[in-house]
Amino acid sequence: MKPFILLLSAAFLSTASLNACSESNKMSIQQQTEARFKLNPEPKQAYRVRIKINDAPGPLKPTIDMYIGYAARNCSYTISKLAGATAFPEKNIPIKMDLVGNDEYEMLFYADAVLDEDYFGEGICRWRPENFGASFKATGKAEETEFNISDVMENLTKTNTLTKYYWKGAYPYFLNDDGSIYNDHNVVSSGNSPDQLDNFSVEQQKNLFTITVTLEKVES
Repeated sequence: MKPFILLLSAAFLSTASLNACSESNKMSIQQQTEARFKLNPEPKQAYRVRIKINDAPGPLKPTIDMYIGYAARNCSYTISKLAGATAFPEKNIPIKMDLVGNDEYEMLFYADAVLDEDYFGEGICRWRPENFGASFKATGKAEETEFNISDVMENLTKTNTLTKYYWKGAYPYFLNDDGSIYNDHNVVSSGNSPDQLDNFSVEQQKNLFTITVTLEKVES
């Protein structure tokens, strides 16, 4: 189980590094474009999100605020005229996480948080929440495992609840066979969905903890 999770983390980090290098020359254009996307001054479609950590082997706290990723898929803009590269408008909005109980956090976000507007002179861009993410560590140190729960918003809205399973042995960090810390930074465990539990033996399943996200529409 440990090598499997580590390989996933290594692959994720390698891919992220390659993407960062290949996109470095267009990043400023994306940042400048994203800065143009306005927040809705009067959002109305409110949702409450709760995150509950269950049976973790020790304390966990957020590494950063939760984010909600928004996208306007009916619009596009040019990143590089030379290459003809285009992208959909996207904007991440951080959401403050309030501790409301034992290992339980609550936050409020708006589905209409980004203003629908004609940003490119080609028609109204229609924004929708598309994904979300939150991460936790034991204390926040670089060498500690980052337990991440993220997904596309559609998977959460289908049932209003989402649970992922994490290996307790990764807390607070992965260890080598000699007892030393596996890595000094950026080790991520993204968890396993319930339909993946059959991949683990009954004994292995006893050594898992969960993070559950629930979604509730706030009626006005």
